[in-house]
Amino acid sequence: MITSHDLIPLSTYRKSRDEYIHKMIAYKQSRRIRVNEFISLLFENRQTVLFQIQELVNSEDLTDHEEIAEYIEIYSAMLPAEDELSATLFIEIDDLPLLEETLRKLKGIEHTLFIEIGEERIAAIFEEEHNDREFTTSVHYLKFPLSELAKQYLLEEPETSAKVHLILDHPQLHAETALLASQIRSLKADFSHNK
Repeated sequence: MITSHDLIPLSTYRKSRDEYIHKMIAYKQSRRIRVNEFISLLFENRQTVLFQIQELVNSEDLTDHEEIAEYIEIYSAMLPAEDELSATLFIEIDDLPLLEETLRKLKGIEHTLFIEIGEERIAAIFEEEHNDREFTTSVHYLKFPLSELAKQYLLEEPETSAKVHLILDHPQLHAETALLASQIRSLKADFSHNK
């Protein structure tokens, strides 16, 4: 749960914003997984969501408490529940025509992303599905609901031997990547510290 009391006052935040951004970039390095050359997944938690809210308040120059509370409520939906992982998927291509072509090709991506934890394959549940149009979007919010067995494996298996993979199995693109020990350790910390 995030409340307005968790936010740094805007004037204070602006004085040390560069330092805060630098720390968050370093923190996110162990939480951002490269699926292929143009798709990545950032696992969200309280710290990453709080940072997004703080940046929004800064960029929009928000001071109205009710408006800030509305944004906190919207962004808090990205917080993982007790038995899930939460993430943002990014499709990042600088060439606009190529990006548009790729977004058309990856229509239906919402049904083709999985995480494998040990021997268990878990489908991502996307916040929105785009079945009513001929393209997908470049940013998606999603969650992986974990079984008790998957959560136990994540918590108990040593990071160096744990098998955790992200799998994209789309008709137009297949990609699979194994999480590094540092990335698994970061996810494990979410459960052991915040759950």
